Amino acid sequence: MSEQAEMVRRGRKATMARRTRRLGLVLALAAGSVVLIPGHAAALPTGFAKIGMVCTPGSVAGTTHTFNLVANTGYEDTPDGNSIFMWSYANHDAPDNDHFQTPGPVLCVTEGETVVVNLTNTLPEPASIVFPGQTGVTAAGGSAGLLTAEAAASGGTVSYSFTAGHPGTYLYQSGSDQAKQVEMGLYGALVVRPNTTTCPPVAGTNCAYGGSTRYNSSGEYLLLLAEIDPVLHHAVEIGSGTYDLNARRPRYFTVNGREFPDTLQDNGTALQPNQPYGSLVRLQPNTAANTQPTLIRMINAGLLNHPFHPHGNHTTEIAQDGRVVPRTEHFGETIGSGQTLDYLIRWDDVDQWNPTSNPLPVAQPNYRNLTFKDGDTFYSGSPYLGYKGTLPTGTVSQNVCGEWYFPWHSHALNEFANFDEGFGGMATLLRVDPPGGCFGAPSATAIVGGTLKSGSATALAADDASYYQVNPKTTTTTASVNAAVTTLHVASAAGFPASGNYYIRIANEIMQVTGGQGTTTWTVVRGQLGPPGAAPHGNGATVTALANDWYATFSGLPAGSANLKVTYKGKNCESTTGTACAALTANVPQQTVRVCDWTVAGVAGCSTGTSAGWVTLPAPPAQPQGVGSADVSSTWTLPSPASAYIGTGAHKGEVRILVHTQRWTAPSPAAFSTWGNLMKIVYDAP
Repeated sequence: MSEQAEMVRRGRKATMARRTRRLGLVLALAAGSVVLIPGHAAALPTGFAKIGMVCTPGSVAGTTHTFNLVANTGYEDTPDGNSIFMWSYANHDAPDNDHFQTPGPVLCVTEGETVVVNLTNTLPEPASIVFPGQTGVTAAGGSAGLLTAEAAASGGTVSYSFTAGHPGTYLYQSGSDQAKQVEMGLYGALVVRPNTTTCPPVAGTNCAYGGSTRYNSSGEYLLLLAEIDPVLHHAVEIGSGTYDLNARRPRYFTVNGREFPDTLQDNGTALQPNQPYGSLVRLQPNTAANTQPTLIRMINAGLLNHPFHPHGNHTTEIAQDGRVVPRTEHFGETIGSGQTLDYLIRWDDVDQWNPTSNPLPVAQPNYRNLTFKDGDTFYSGSPYLGYKGTLPTGTVSQNVCGEWYFPWHSHALNEFANFDEGFGGMATLLRVDPPGGCFGAPSATAIVGGTLKSGSATALAADDASYYQVNPKTTTTTASVNAAVTTLHVASAAGFPASGNYYIRIANEIMQVTGGQGTTTWTVVRGQLGPPGAAPHGNGATVTALANDWYATFSGLPAGSANLKVTYKGKNCESTTGTACAALTANVPQQTVRVCDWTVAGVAGCSTGTSAGWVTLPAPPAQPQGVGSADVSSTWTLPSPASAYIGTGAHKGEVRILVHTQRWTAPSPAAFSTWGNLMKIVYDAP
């Protein structure tokens, strides 16, 4: 199905009428109010993260944090093609402007702040908000209800206020006719972060509670569980008859308002404009440079208890209901109705299997002996993290760069389904990326200034004794040259820069080419870079470039990749012949590494070593770098946007990295060869 067709399908307001039964006569239900047609893609703040928990900003004045919410109606889309009438809280402020979303906005505040939540109610009956776990909650306006002050139907308002006294993960939900209104979707997450006294700042980390609960600041996830009985929702929508709560039978089970596999979509996907929060959990193996775990905040807003079960790893429980508890390891835990649990999870790749130096001790099944359900898989074809292998012809792989996927789902298997059809429902995946992110090695190389001495693209795939070697380009004169001549005739210009001024060497004289680049007749400035100055040269004299340019091509990067980093390790050698690297420690060549910006004239912008599309990679480290006969390894972070460096069309998924090396320093630079040892790219795939 095309994306356009999918969006049309999801835009329908198909109800559950075909699956409803005769309504009972126990609980009277009011009719739904006006339905809001989907507007922008999702109720999310500017610059929201595609993965992980997203907070609604509200407004902060001094130590007061204010949120303006509206209780309204809309529809939730399900993976089996239905849509369900829902109630929920929406963000009243711009840019959302009451756009319906389910679940309600994630309210993130700081310990010690005064929290003000203003509620406007557009529903056809009174509604309210209660904040379990918060003390001293006061209400202004509205009218008295059973648990708290309520905003009157169809336009009533009420304001709640409390001090966020204790860090933790909490639920907020309706305090009015809870059996109905919470089921209909009036709930959301409240997160209280510790202040700087409770959690002194440490770069790259946050605390869930105190300093003993630090986690990677880029790894925080919310899993908010709930269930839906579509019969009840349909009864509220049509406003006729009554519903027997004793006969309640949930058929949809949600994580962050979505059912699997929709739970895997990014935050803010346009395919689900009313369900902004994804729940894919994504992390990397912990290393010496990345020792902090990932934080999982779990909330159960439903009426049922849910045994939620992660595959492939244990979690460490650190808190229940916003209070720290003794740490325990869990491979599945039942989260009770209305309960919150906080977990830390690490992925320590203890064995570090790899096919080259640490292969698995037993042979793995050949792809021909594997069966892939519906011809679709998240498996990469290789059992090794960060590697991709062979899959049967016709099998569609959702794998990007050899990452691993593990199911996280309700172990009550009826909840692992969409309207009784599995697999779906209350499930998501844990994605384990290779260390440092997805990575790639060059798939090809090209020399745009120089000549190949030895090696191929495969030599750049590993940090080893195999090198990709490039010599400077040479040609010969086709006429003798006396000391006064400034025109040089050469046999061929191939491999020399076709534009820009550059230096050459004939015998012991250094010249600069200033005109005629790309032709066989050059204009030169004689006697450059010191003695011996201009001298006569005979017909057939060797002309040697004092620079070389070559680039490596990476292929297969998916659109939407971000945080690209490039590593290049290599050296320069005095010798241009033989298999040994002659020591080069003085007057060392200067190296500059560049990336192709495809937005500058496309492929033509990076077709030669001096084309305008090459962008010098930014410091640190600063460039150019002096590189002699000892390997130098450097890593650069590419500037945003990453999309500028990932090719499209005929060059879809290509990234090109150019290595320019020159030896123009006085007094008498000699020819050299460039030896590339390793080049890799690391990125966050979508």
